[in-house]
Amino acid sequence: MPNGNLTKESIQKDCTDFYIGGIMETKTIKHILLAGFLSSAAIFGGGAQAASFTVAGSLTGDPRTDNPDNLFINVGINVLDTVATWTVDIASPLHPNAKLDEFYFNLGSSVNAANVLFGGFSPAGWVINSPASTVGGGNFNPTFLFEAVDPPGNGNNVTNAVNLSFTATLNRNWTLDDFYSAAALQSSEATLPAGQLGAHLQSLSTAGCAGCSDSGFLIGNYTRGGGGSQGSVPEPSVVALLGMGLLGMGLSRKSKV
Repeated sequence: MPNGNLTKESIQKDCTDFYIGGIMETKTIKHILLAGFLSSAAIFGGGAQAASFTVAGSLTGDPRTDNPDNLFINVGINVLDTVATWTVDIASPLHPNAKLDEFYFNLGSSVNAANVLFGGFSPAGWVINSPASTVGGGNFNPTFLFEAVDPPGNGNNVTNAVNLSFTATLNRNWTLDDFYSAAALQSSEATLPAGQLGAHLQSLSTAGCAGCSDSGFLIGNYTRGGGGSQGSVPEPSVVALLGMGLLGMGLSRKSKV
């Protein structure tokens, strides 16, 4: 109900109180929204820096008539920022005694071999050389950028039951392009297809392949892995906070006009 005893002084006081209260409320809202913007920017920026993804690879062989076929190798690469953890898995049950002699792989042109540090080999004793010197698959020109080799006399064999694993640390974060853009190489033996990955297996079964060698060459390429993505996607709450922050900035600019 309006006050029946209105005076000039009471009207001025009510207007002043309303004006001051409005200013204080506006400032409080702006402070809250600006705080939300700063928080969301920190969270959003931190999430976008992560580089976590998975790359896979599949190799098959050997299509040449003088070498056993039904050769299969699966490759898995789990990437977290600068570190890529590789797993090379022989999956050739028709060749129970198969052993990995050498494993070859290319990376994108932006990856300099001198900037990659390899380690964490299992089984122990394996090493990676660059450039590769391929065996058992004809000549590759150019050759693969890297080769993982089992040094002579090393008893730590990679078989159907024992995987090869190692880490590759780059001087920056890995990207999907570092793998998918790798060159696919063609052997001088045209029967072998072009590929980004290669491998030479020994101690293969020659059953049903009269006169065949007991070794074979496999070729393959990178494929998309089963999970993860490059860069993390912000939660919906983070996006909401960012929107509140932007609204606060807009209100702040409007009050200065």
